[in-house]
Formats: sequence, structure tokens, C-alpha cells
Amino acid sequence: MVSEFEKMAKAKLVLEKMARGIDPLTGEVISEENFLCDPRISRCFVFVAEVLENVINGVYSERVSKLEQFLITPEQKSQVNFTAGKIGLTEFTKCINACLNLNLSKKLTNVELSKRLKKMEILGENIGEKGKARTVTNENSAAYGFEMIKRSFEGKEYQMLVMNDQGKQYLLEHLEEIMSLQMN
Repeated sequence: MVSEFEKMAKAKLVLEKMARGIDPLTGEVISEENFLCDPRISRCFVFVAEVLENVINGVYSERVSKLEQFLITPEQKSQVNFTAGKIGLTEFTKCINACLNLNLSKKLTNVELSKRLKKMEILGENIGEKGKARTVTNENSAAYGFEMIKRSFEGKEYQMLVMNDQGKQYLLEHLEEIMSLQMN
């Protein structure tokens, strides 16, 4: 008989595949035009997969969300396994959070990380037609391994902020310093 934890682990794997744009039944890449590849949907899958991971590890509680400090040890940093190729901030934070002790550290979020990278002037911000702020690259970004790439969803093209291996390494090496920046 399959335990509840085994069911949760399987559900988590299915959600993670879908978040990466992979059909969990066939292993094939899902077409970029499919709604499952919409970044908003992908972030939902990542979030629910993280909740399941916390439940499986016994660390999902009200206390987890009340932790105020981000802490990562050198050992935890050495365990980080990044997804191959260029990745966005959401995928970066997912890889980091997989190695954290969530009883001692709050989760890393792409929102908090991007705020700090903007303050450091590594990334910039663009206000769109509808007044919505969007994180983008600036004249400093390429030196840190960040770039914008063209993606499409349902026939509409959009720009996505990604980092290459240099960007992943820079963020990993300077993560404590970046997250310790005081935000006003």
C-alpha cells in the first residue's frame, strides 16, 4: 500500500516537471504555446511543490513563515544543484531553498532577491504600458551573468530575465551579502 508521503512525493515530482515545461506522462517538452508554460502557472506549480516538500520533511508550519532571517551555511551552499542552462530567478530560488534548513531560515524569494539586485544596480526596473513594474537588465547586468531572452506563450512574445552559469555562481557566492542588504 502506498503511503501518503509517497503520494505527496510523486505529486511533487509531477508538479516540478510541469513547472519545467515537461509532460510528466511522456517526458516530452511541452509546447511553449501551452498554458502550462505560462510563467504565472509555472510559479504556482513551484510553490505547491515546495509546500509538499515542506510537508514531507515535517517543516511546514506557521513557524516557517514567521522566520525573519535568511540563513545558508557553506555546507548547504555546496549542496546546491542548479538546473542546467539559463534559468530565471524563480528557478534559482527553488534550487537554493531545496538545500535550506527551513526550521532556521526563511525561504529565499525571487521578489526579495530581485529587490536587492536592483538596489545594487545589477538589475533594473521597467514600468510597462499598464503601469506594472517589471525587473529587467541594465547596463551592469551582463557583467554579472544576466540577460533578457525572448519567449512566447499563446502566440505572444515576451522578454524573460535569465542568468547564465556566471550569474548562478555570482549569486551563490554572494548570497549572504546580497540578502543582508537593508531595504528601506
